[in-house]
Amino acid sequence: MEQLSEFVINHWILVTAFCAVLGILIANLLSGSSGVSPQEAVMLMNRSEAVVVDIRSADDFAKGHIIAAVSLPQADLDKAPDKLRKHSGKPVLVCCATGTTSGNAARQLRENGFEDARSIRGGLAAWRQENLPVASS
Repeated sequence: MEQLSEFVINHWILVTAFCAVLGILIANLLSGSSGVSPQEAVMLMNRSEAVVVDIRSADDFAKGHIIAAVSLPQADLDKAPDKLRKHSGKPVLVCCATGTTSGNAARQLRENGFEDARSIRGGLAAWRQENLPVASS
């Protein structure tokens, strides 16, 4: 035990960095628990009529998006209740480019009354990697 305390004292920067990385990893695992894989998203779309909400910019959406996705840029998420009213009661799947921002957007949608809002893990990049269909406008 004495060696451990000596190591921590002598290498406090290394120990601090380790604790920070461990905290970020745990937070990432906990926040990603409500996300679904692209394959699970397809099943929800087919079986539960889930609606996909793409939070990327309108330009990125036009370049390619999940078929039948609704474009709702992240800056406009406060308008979600109005734009998604006709989809109330259905699961909402939030998609971004890589899955990094969709978790926060899904949480914001849950706070706005969409109780079954989840992110698509890996975003559109994971969707394309699975060779799933993409539309462009």
